[in-house]
Amino acid sequence: MCETVRFILSAALIGVGIGCIFFAILGVFKFRFVMNRMHCAAIIDTLGVLFVSAGLIVAAGSMEYIPKLLCIPLILWVGSPIASHLVGRLEISTDADLGQHMEMEGGAEHDADGIS
Repeated sequence: MCETVRFILSAALIGVGIGCIFFAILGVFKFRFVMNRMHCAAIIDTLGVLFVSAGLIVAAGSMEYIPKLLCIPLILWVGSPIASHLVGRLEISTDADLGQHMEMEGGAEHDADGIS
């Protein structure tokens, strides 16, 4: 009975994680603007990987795999904001039509660095 409950719980968690990843990937391909794509891509590493890792932890049932499976979302959560920040800065500094894509705070113009 315990194995069946563990299997159902892990399958549900992995299914929810795969569903989050699937819809986030659709959003990445649907949106045209980079900032919107980054928002959708953030869903993959926050919700999707969290649910899949939780499902794998439940399925493992052994304490030796749990620390390794906990490291996966932690590494992604540390690296994702850094990568998103760099992509966002690149978009702001290279997009000449940025005002058409999004609202700028106070209508400020870009300085020499490309950051308002």
